[in-house]
Amino acid sequence: MNNAFLALTAAGLASLGGFGINAQTSRVQTAQVVTSAQDYTQEAGVFSQWLDPQAPQCVAVSKIGSVSRLTKLTHEQFQFVRALYVAIPPISRALPPGDSAVIASANGRSMIALVSGGEACARFLAPDFVLSMLTQIGKGETEAAGDPI
Repeated sequence: MNNAFLALTAAGLASLGGFGINAQTSRVQTAQVVTSAQDYTQEAGVFSQWLDPQAPQCVAVSKIGSVSRLTKLTHEQFQFVRALYVAIPPISRALPPGDSAVIASANGRSMIALVSGGEACARFLAPDFVLSMLTQIGKGETEAAGDPI
C-alpha cells in the first residue's frame, strides 16, 4: 500500500482514533501531521481508566464487568472488531491479541474489548455507528456489493 492510501485511511478512521488503548489523534496543520494525546476522560466515562495511554496493556475482563454490562460478541462480530481495531490510528501492522470480544456498556457509553485468557488487551470506545454495524452483523445482514463474477 502506498503512503497516500494509508494517510487517507487514517484520516477516515480518525473519529475512532482517540478512544483506544495507546490511541493517538492526528491533526493536519500547515501540511504537517501533529500527533498528541488528548484527554477523553469525560467522553469515555467509567471506561477512561482502561483507555488512558498510561493504562495497563491488559486488564481482567471481570474488572471491566464490575462497572458495566458485558455482552459477548459472535465470531463474525469478533472478526469485524479485530479488523476494525487494526485500522484505528495508530494503524497496527499485526493482529491484536484475542480469541473473542465483548462490548462493555455503562451510562450510555460502550467500550469494545478483544479478549484472550480472560483479559482484555485491546480496547476502544465504540461510537453508535459501530454498534449499529455490529447489530447488523449479529443479525446476519449483508449488503450486496455487486454481481458475482
